[in-house]
Amino acid sequence: MIDVENLIFSRLSSAIRQAFPSNFTTSTNGVITGEKISAPNSFPAVSIVEISNTVYRRSQTVNVENHANISYEIEIYSNLSSGRKSQCKAIATVVDNAMIEINMTRIMLQPIDNATASIYRMVGRYSGVVDTTGTIYQR
Repeated sequence: MIDVENLIFSRLSSAIRQAFPSNFTTSTNGVITGEKISAPNSFPAVSIVEISNTVYRRSQTVNVENHANISYEIEIYSNLSSGRKSQCKAIATVVDNAMIEINMTRIMLQPIDNATASIYRMVGRYSGVVDTTGTIYQR
């Protein structure tokens, strides 16, 4: 299996922390995680999860995986009393730019109803094809 999850997580979390240093400096004022979260304990919160990693069959040779189709889901949460949507969109823009830089293609980005109305939530999905050296190609 071609695994670039740590590379993508590190790249995105660094971009987010650099763009929003006052929001993601300690564990008490923001969280970036590589696992799904249903109820963040601090805000803003960003979840970066690889949701699919399959063999790219067009380049597969006998017993060798040369490329993989990869997909990521990014969830962004804000609980600001005013400006929740703006905060999520600002973080989404940073994520989108970082994903574009590594040749990932945005499949969707939209607000999603959250169980708690006081929390604004956006979900984005990205895909690409990666080779054994970690180079990502746009689909």
